[in-house]
Amino acid sequence: MSLLNDFQKEAVKRNLLEPGTEVDAATAFRLVRDMPYMRASDRQPETHIREWRGTCSGKHYLLKALFAELGLPAHIVAGTVELQLDPRTFTPELRDILQRTNGRFVDVHNYLLVDTPKGQMTVDATWPLPTRKYGLVANEEFVLGQNQLIGYPTSQTWIVPDDVDPQAFKDKLLHEHFTPEELAVRDEFIETFSQLLANVDE
Repeated sequence: MSLLNDFQKEAVKRNLLEPGTEVDAATAFRLVRDMPYMRASDRQPETHIREWRGTCSGKHYLLKALFAELGLPAHIVAGTVELQLDPRTFTPELRDILQRTNGRFVDVHNYLLVDTPKGQMTVDATWPLPTRKYGLVANEEFVLGQNQLIGYPTSQTWIVPDDVDPQAFKDKLLHEHFTPEELAVRDEFIETFSQLLANVDE
């Protein structure tokens, strides 16, 4: 059975799609985008379908696989993120975490470059639409050939080779560019922020 079929069945099971509805590229994007922003137990596309959640990496590994079945080849992009945040503007839980690095937040962000009949386009399904109330970049529309906004501003970007494990590539960049302390803050921030977002409504 194809990943696309499993994805369609899970969406129907969760009352996110009417039975018998075929999943096209725009529908796949919408459903993946609106998965809760939370780490799955591993980065396999099947796991993200079963657990129906993901962060920037897992969501785009899944979307790349779904687009491939739909005849849209895609490439994972990895970009370093270096943000200077004001801890005072965050909730107490997040403020305490950010203060350990004086507001410096780092990450490696993943998104897609998709080859379409109308040209190559950037696709970013990281943030569910309800997270816009936090000022996050959530792309509302998927139009073939039309670039989407990137969820984070990136400093340097790389296209992950198709024969390389994208998660291993991301982990390598994280450890090459950032300190253990920065990565510890990153992990704790993502986990805590995910919990806060879990109860966000439109």
